[in-house]
Amino acid sequence: MGVLKNNVVPILISFLIVGLVFTVLFMMKGFLLQLIGAALIIVGVIFCIFCGLYMLGYILLGVIGIVAPLIGVLLIIGIFIWIF
Repeated sequence: MGVLKNNVVPILISFLIVGLVFTVLFMMKGFLLQLIGAALIIVGVIFCIFCGLYMLGYILLGVIGIVAPLIGVLLIIGIFIWIF
């Protein structure tokens, strides 16, 4: 039993460390994709406003203002559910 314990514990610890590294990398990837998406939406809204499509730009701003906090709250709840 001593031989088995000495071989399994380091392997489990290394798997946990590798899993933690992958988790952090995928969370960073998701965060960066959200930032890129938000930047593209803001650029699109500014483009609509500057091109004379005022109503479309302001409608998009209103939708972003209403929907973005809801998505943020759902994302935070999802992260807490996933962690705990």
